[in-house]
Amino acid sequence: MTTFSKKQQYPASASTVWGLIGDFYSVESWMPGIAGTVADTGLRTRTLTLHDGGRLVERLLDEGKRFHHYRFDDPGPLPVRDFTARITVVEEGPDRSAIEWTASFEPVPGVPGDEAAAGVGAFYQACLDRVTGLLGT
Repeated sequence: MTTFSKKQQYPASASTVWGLIGDFYSVESWMPGIAGTVADTGLRTRTLTLHDGGRLVERLLDEGKRFHHYRFDDPGPLPVRDFTARITVVEEGPDRSAIEWTASFEPVPGVPGDEAAAGVGAFYQACLDRVTGLLGT
């Protein structure tokens, strides 16, 4: 099993940051490369359509105060399987917060774990950087 995590701090309250990323079914504004999302709240899934036409399906496993725990039902073009992740916004002080994003998965056969982790990690970093831009910081 390959695991990794990303953390990025922001000069904004946790409520403000969660307000940007907290809707599990609407991620286009802060996830680069995502062209659209189709929500199925009954099944707790979102189908993400990528700008290149690829699609992947994610299922919400658990949610709470400023966190989502989810898995890939269909990883689409990503070279992973058994993928689960948790994204959390934590308060770090007055007008300071951080996004903590962890994931674990198995790479598909033929793809080294560090290579798959680098690809997923680069996407996560692009998302975290997009949040920075949306906050104007």
